[in-house]
Amino acid sequence: MVGSRDMVVFDEIANTDFTDPKALVSIMQGYMQDGKFSRGKKEILAFASIVLVGNIDVQLKAPHEKYYHLFEPLPDFLQVEAFIDRLHGYLPGWEIRKIHPDLLSHDYGFITDYFCEIMHELRRLDVLSPLKGRYKLMDASSAKAGITGRDVRGIEKTLSGLLKLMYPHGEVNDEQLGELLSMAIEGRQRIRNQLHLMAAGEYGPVALAGKLIQSGKLITPELPDAKREQKVAIPNSPRVGEVIGLAVIGDDRGCLLHFEMQASRGSGRIISLGSMQKVMKESVAAAAQFIKSHAKELGLPSNWQDNYDIAVLATMMGVPKEGPSAGITIVTGIVSALTGRPVRNDIAMTGEITIMGKVLGIGGVLPKLQAAIDAGCNEVVLPRDNQRDVEMLPDYVRNKISVRFVSSIEDVLQLALM
Repeated sequence: MVGSRDMVVFDEIANTDFTDPKALVSIMQGYMQDGKFSRGKKEILAFASIVLVGNIDVQLKAPHEKYYHLFEPLPDFLQVEAFIDRLHGYLPGWEIRKIHPDLLSHDYGFITDYFCEIMHELRRLDVLSPLKGRYKLMDASSAKAGITGRDVRGIEKTLSGLLKLMYPHGEVNDEQLGELLSMAIEGRQRIRNQLHLMAAGEYGPVALAGKLIQSGKLITPELPDAKREQKVAIPNSPRVGEVIGLAVIGDDRGCLLHFEMQASRGSGRIISLGSMQKVMKESVAAAAQFIKSHAKELGLPSNWQDNYDIAVLATMMGVPKEGPSAGITIVTGIVSALTGRPVRNDIAMTGEITIMGKVLGIGGVLPKLQAAIDAGCNEVVLPRDNQRDVEMLPDYVRNKISVRFVSSIEDVLQLALM
């Protein structure tokens, strides 16, 4: 179809399924990059655009905060960074007015076939090249990660399309050019924002911007949806199996991790829930091993694993969670669930656990403490290995919260359990 059409639209993309999704994504990535694909031994050059249309839940005129990134509604096999990086823009449907009878024209218009023929012919025109000397694309962020060739290509492809729709004759003043350039940058900026959320290590924070050469005007579109935050509130009261941890996400931003543990009749299984990644699952396994081998010291019956399963849920399931520093949080929650002792609701903790019960140092002390302060925690439990890190923090951080240092899981439980 891409070889015989100007555009191919996948509607309801979230519900779309393919026989061999991995092969499909590989073929699409190659086509989106080079405009070529293979059928057997034959390589075919094609020019069709691809549009993916789908639905996303909206709250207060913005995507719902339950989404960690805006591509979550896509099928899992399409949530591949290399594939998403090849998309030129993300059109915010929540900002577009729904079609209503009042929007219909009362004057003459083009029938669909005629209008489509106009669009087809406009694809042959190059209205952008004569204008390229009138603007410059750049990265306006303090991180200075820099824009990529895909950023430039995406912005200019969108800008070219907008110019053909609005000014097909190619005559455009700086104000008009700036307006369309802002829309093109906005579409690509959404792509980059989501890539940073999905793979912060590979895709740094970028603020795409354009500069009009003649006037020197800097164009930096603002995206209201970029201010979405997923906030975890501390519990209202001490509860059994409910505990707050600390983590670092994105560009060194601290956040709270909310865990819930529940004991139920079973045979000693530890069930991890809530988008935990590989290293965090290993933390759960280490915590479980420590509890199994130290049941008596923890006040648990020696045969608890013959009678109970433990579910470990990291809430806000759409958010991927990774890292070893939730170890002491997980042990505290499991012991609470098995003993029925509530966990203090004003305390947050972070630290790696060993199977011998030792608490090891962690990174990101400052952003983690700041997240605890912002959430209203009274006390934070940190590994003793991080005491020097805390002592070097500015007074405006250290004086706002009480920090307790621990060397063993026994110290943690003594502080956290009631």
